[in-house]
Amino acid sequence: MNTFDPDSLPSKAEILLIKIRSIGDVVYNTSVYAAIKERWPDSRLTVVVEPPSDEIVKEHPAVDEVLRFRRGPFWKQAMFYLSLRKRRWDAAIDMHEGPRGAVMCFVSGAKWRVGNRRAKRAFLYNVRLDAHRWNPQYPVDFQAALIREMGVEIEIPKPAIYLSDASREAANEFLKRGGVGESAPFCVIHPGTKRVWDQWQYEKFGEIARKMQKEHGLKIVLTTGPGQEDQAEGVRKYLDGVEYVYGLENLQTLAAITQRAKFALCHNGGYMHLAAALGVPVIALFGPVSPRVWKPQGSGNAVMYTNLECSPCNNQTRKSECYQGDAECKRLIEVEDVVKEAEKILNS
Repeated sequence: MNTFDPDSLPSKAEILLIKIRSIGDVVYNTSVYAAIKERWPDSRLTVVVEPPSDEIVKEHPAVDEVLRFRRGPFWKQAMFYLSLRKRRWDAAIDMHEGPRGAVMCFVSGAKWRVGNRRAKRAFLYNVRLDAHRWNPQYPVDFQAALIREMGVEIEIPKPAIYLSDASREAANEFLKRGGVGESAPFCVIHPGTKRVWDQWQYEKFGEIARKMQKEHGLKIVLTTGPGQEDQAEGVRKYLDGVEYVYGLENLQTLAAITQRAKFALCHNGGYMHLAAALGVPVIALFGPVSPRVWKPQGSGNAVMYTNLECSPCNNQTRKSECYQGDAECKRLIEVEDVVKEAEKILNS
């Protein structure tokens, strides 16, 4: 089936939406939740994500339930799939397109199992829609395309991040403990990245922190994601004489901290997309990945990119120095250029 009749869903439809990818993908996936509920107002929307992305989704008013899928032993994953099978779903929508998402969609036993017909495992769907018909350009467009094909109106897709009162209170307490008052201006420096060849040099983060504090009176908040603590420690070695707050918080609290910042300095990645979705100006450091598609969405952001001939890179084009955390594409991003962009944001 290559079409879907939106009126075929019952009034109180049980809808399963599968999005078990990275933080950035889930950030953009939030752009479709309200539209789904507007089209089927009495439906129950359940979203499957991986932790810590559940922190992004759980406060969204259009989401009735969040299921956390954890990668691990086969038997635990099998238990999760079986738990889906026991439920009565009217529609399951695979917005992941990987093997796990397609299998979840199939195993759900939903009457309508919806997915992109160009997906490798499209044979597991019984409703195969052409999401590319909408000519998506950016990640958020890809999220909207499949849902539009289901007959849901989405004029301009925009991520919608909702924060709990508890996370705001936790953010305020975190900042207060670090000497950052309610009205004190600060910036977030988030140096973590998944790949060592995407790392901006630690000493440059330290120099930015020093300049922002000395020349602009900004407090410095150093944050990191799970498993990236060593990268934050690498930056801390260059923060002598700088007053800063450092900590590893859950994603909701990190978002609440970020929302109060003047700007966030970070690599291309999930945190970058989260900060931009919160409306916080982002200075994004790109190197191995082109910003053409993956740049932060919204206004007021700055992209730092040297556009070397080897970018985007792969295993064949990557140099030995890149694996030492000293990639040329990042080395050529100068502190002075980042400072200029930060000053533009501060003066806007």
